[in-house]
Amino acid sequence: MGQYKGAIDDVIREVQSAYPFPDIFDETVETIKTLAHVLQRFEPTGTLLLDIGCGALDKATVFQKMGYRCFACDDFKDPWHRQEKNLGPVLDFAARLGVQVHQQQEDYVIPWEKGSFDIVTLVNVIEHLHESPRDILNFAGACLKERGLLVIVMPNSVNLRKRLSVALGRSNYTPVRGFFEYPGLWRGHVREYTLQETGQIVQWAGFGIVHKKTFHGMVKQRPHNTLLRLLYQGLCVPSPGFRDSLLVAARKPAGWVPRQPDPEGMDKSLTDSWATCTS
Repeated sequence: MGQYKGAIDDVIREVQSAYPFPDIFDETVETIKTLAHVLQRFEPTGTLLLDIGCGALDKATVFQKMGYRCFACDDFKDPWHRQEKNLGPVLDFAARLGVQVHQQQEDYVIPWEKGSFDIVTLVNVIEHLHESPRDILNFAGACLKERGLLVIVMPNSVNLRKRLSVALGRSNYTPVRGFFEYPGLWRGHVREYTLQETGQIVQWAGFGIVHKKTFHGMVKQRPHNTLLRLLYQGLCVPSPGFRDSLLVAARKPAGWVPRQPDPEGMDKSLTDSWATCTS
């Protein structure tokens, strides 16, 4: 199969109209469009795509409709997923479209053959990890074919909204009330990254970057906020680093091996950080 020739907006509208909770697309549509254009640029349809941390399966179902052969995995332990009235209909919808879904346990085990995927996506996943991103990047690399494409998307930790919040004496973290009221282990954002940092961890994990960018993924397209949205986007034109989201795409090179911990690198990083703060 060749490259997808249809209009991505049309596919998104078609999937959204049949999706059990169409309002979810209000939050994710710009990210899905940006990611779809990158997939379209680098990999033909018909190839195998694994979406790690697939969440509500809105992304995977759109990519399946575009013609990619989609597989998806998640532990489905976020509060939204734990409500059967939410997860059940979404899993049924994905199955009808042909997306194969696996619910993971506390591991990186999947039922599909490692080294068989042309594309692996990690969309709004890494910023939720309590541990180093090294393990999940190793898992992604093990799943990919040689020269396979890894695509990472997440919020930009230094976007304009967060910069303004700090300048006004407010926090750039998740609102504290949500954290305070959360039951059990926190499932929200733990550590967000800049574009430079995201590229760095991808390279440290042994991948070769082919594309990276910031983009507007979280500004809702609603009539009542049109002027504010246009102002926000206009301020980001001369400073792309102010945009709210980021994307890094990379290839798995020949001879790739999983990245092992480097205690000396960790110690040096902490020393350098302290030296920077006190200089």
